[in-house]
Amino acid sequence: MSIKYITICILILSNVGISISQKTLKDNQKEGYIIMADGSRSEVAIEVEDATQPWTYQEGIEYCGGALLTGGRVKRELKKSLVAGEIIEYGFGDRRFIYVNYHVKNKGEDVIKSTVEKIKGDKNSDFFAEIITDGKIRLLKFYQPPVITDADYDDEALLKKITDEAKENFDILISREGIAAKSIQEINYKTFFEDCPAIVKKFDDKRYKIQPVSGIKKLLKSEGLTGPKLELAAKTIVDDYTLKCGK
Repeated sequence: MSIKYITICILILSNVGISISQKTLKDNQKEGYIIMADGSRSEVAIEVEDATQPWTYQEGIEYCGGALLTGGRVKRELKKSLVAGEIIEYGFGDRRFIYVNYHVKNKGEDVIKSTVEKIKGDKNSDFFAEIITDGKIRLLKFYQPPVITDADYDDEALLKKITDEAKENFDILISREGIAAKSIQEINYKTFFEDCPAIVKKFDDKRYKIQPVSGIKKLLKSEGLTGPKLELAAKTIVDDYTLKCGK
C-alpha cells in the first residue's frame, strides 16, 4: 500500500470525524468559552434553552466540557449552570456576553413597585448582556424577558408573536472602566462623561435623542426610547465621544 493512498485515507477519516462532531451540536449548542470571576478561562460547549429567543442568552444557560465538543453524548449531571457573577463573561463565534446587574422592568409594571422590589432584592438581577460596541466606552444589549406561561408555549403563533416583539424591545446599557453597566437612559451623564465637556454640553443643550434621568426623577419619567431607535441614538453618542475625546 502506497504512502499516498494511506495519506488520502487518513484525510478522509479525519474529515468524517469532524463532520460527525459538527453534526452533534444542535442549534442551541455552541462551541465557546467562559471566564470565571478569578480570571481563569475555559473552552466549553454552551447550551441555551431556545436559540430563536433573543433573551435566552441572558440567563438559564448551561455549559459542559470536552465530551460534547468531541461529539460524545453528555449526561445531564455533567452539565453545569452558567451562573452570572461566578462567571463574568462567556462567548462563542464573534459574540461576547458579560455579567451585568440589571433590574428587569416588565411592560406595564408599576414604577414605584418595581423600585421597591429592586431595593428589597425580591427579583433576580444577575444576568448576561451582549457587547455590541467595545472600547473605552462599552455598549451592551439587554432584551426584556417576556412573561410566558405554559399555555403560551403550546401556542406556536402566540410564541412567535412574543418572540418577534421581544426582538424590538431591548435596552442599551453603557459602561466604562470604574463604572458598572447601567441603562444609558438612567446614567448621570455629567459624571459618566466628565472627561469630555463637549458631550456634556450637547446633553445640556438637548441635542441628543437620549435624555438620561437618574435618582428620584426617573420615577416620574415616562418610558423613553427602546429597541433599534435607542441603539442608534446610543451609538451616535459613543461615536461622538470617540471622535472628540476617545484618544
